[in-house]
Amino acid sequence: MSKWYTISCAECGSEIYVHEDWTNPPESCQACKAERAAQWYETSCADCGATLHVHQDWANPPKLCKTCKDRHAAQWYETSCADCGATLRVHQDWANPPKLCKTCKDRRAAQWYETSCADCGATLRVHQDWANPPKLCKTCKDRRAAQWYETSCADCGATLHVHRDWVKPPKLCKTCKDRRAAQWYETSCTKCGATLRVHRDWTNPPKFCKNCKKEYASQEASCSHCGRNFIISTSTRINCREKGWDLPKRCNDCRELFRHKPFKTIREKTLLGKTVFKTYNSRGELISQSYDEVGILGAKRRIHRSNVGLKTGTTREKVNWLGKEYRETRSPGGQVKSISRKRTNLFGKEYTESIGGSSRTTHKTRTKKSMRGKKYRETE
Repeated sequence: MSKWYTISCAECGSEIYVHEDWTNPPESCQACKAERAAQWYETSCADCGATLHVHQDWANPPKLCKTCKDRHAAQWYETSCADCGATLRVHQDWANPPKLCKTCKDRRAAQWYETSCADCGATLRVHQDWANPPKLCKTCKDRRAAQWYETSCADCGATLHVHRDWVKPPKLCKTCKDRRAAQWYETSCTKCGATLRVHRDWTNPPKFCKNCKKEYASQEASCSHCGRNFIISTSTRINCREKGWDLPKRCNDCRELFRHKPFKTIREKTLLGKTVFKTYNSRGELISQSYDEVGILGAKRRIHRSNVGLKTGTTREKVNWLGKEYRETRSPGGQVKSISRKRTNLFGKEYTESIGGSSRTTHKTRTKKSMRGKKYRETE
């Protein structure tokens, strides 16, 4: 015959009748058991809708059944932070899974700061490690880039980047510009010392600056010997000015005639029997011819004409205030060309010394004989 016994309810302590054959005797009375059951309620799994038993005291009641929870958990995997190596939990459905943990992400974010575009004022995000942080936003950078175009170097054909606003766009690349610049050098104006830029390829580099060339500009003159016009250069004008000389009165061809010394003056007769004195240079070229005549008042004079017959001067004999005789030669315009006097050297031989021109050049003339015994005058 079965036996019954009593035990106390684990919650309220009331008596509970328990049969000795029960393998799992109750621990709570019926009232406490009903009270516990009332604390549970049913809800549905958020994924599959299965019934879930939930206690009203649970702070975080489940939203998924165990099956769905396991399925969800299988969609997560672990990876490492790219900076510090910490574990990251990543869902397989994320399009852009994180590569950094939150700490490293915050540390990296702190290395960025904001500044403004220099053109439009838009916000730019700049990293503190950038050596050349941007000053323009992308829109302004593209707008500026559109203001540039490409052309070719005039010398080598290299590409040049040129801005549309440049008034004088470059025609040469830097290499060609430097090469051309190296072909120029600086020298000084012979007159005033001002700096002149001269190209190495110039066959006749300038010697005078622009101001000096303007002040002492080349001028045209009439040759006193042949009558032809010739140009007196800037350098000749400056040279004469510095040395106190008169400007040249003869053209280059006539000056060339007078360069070849000594001169030889020979007395000859014309077809009409008139005496004429012809002067030749050392190359035998006729320089001038002279003849004597008597003026209206009986004064003697010697007329000088060039090799082309142009009158170049008149020589007259004169006496100075000491009573000494000398000869004076004047140009057709009346200017004194030279004054000559007779001199005697240490050996008692006579010669004529003439001084002429603004340069006060001295010439000595002596009487000599040719191999045939004919006398002539030689001027050194």
